[in-house]
Amino acid sequence: MHVINKRLVILILIALSVVVTWYIESGKTEIPAETRTRVEAELAQDSTFPARPVWWDKGHRIGVGVIPDGTSRDSDARRVCNLMLKHGITPAEVEVYDVLQIQNDDEWVQVGAARCE
Repeated sequence: MHVINKRLVILILIALSVVVTWYIESGKTEIPAETRTRVEAELAQDSTFPARPVWWDKGHRIGVGVIPDGTSRDSDARRVCNLMLKHGITPAEVEVYDVLQIQNDDEWVQVGAARCE
């Protein structure tokens, strides 16, 4: 009987976490395509980011690729944050990935990140 109670509590906690995550995500509005296009155009002018953003999540989270140099690329993520804030995208998150790993091995190696608030 004791094991059943633990399992029930765990299932309830999992269900609650799913509901809370859904609630938070459903409150985010989609960033207009025009705004995304402007951000992408500005990123394309910066040689640090050799490719289009690798993905957007409702426009509030963006993944960008860089050529790795063995260092943390958090400062590059903060630069993208500044660009997103300039276009009114807040709160947001930026994840920076090794674009060579994605292209060559289809491996997503994160090399930097920042929260934009």
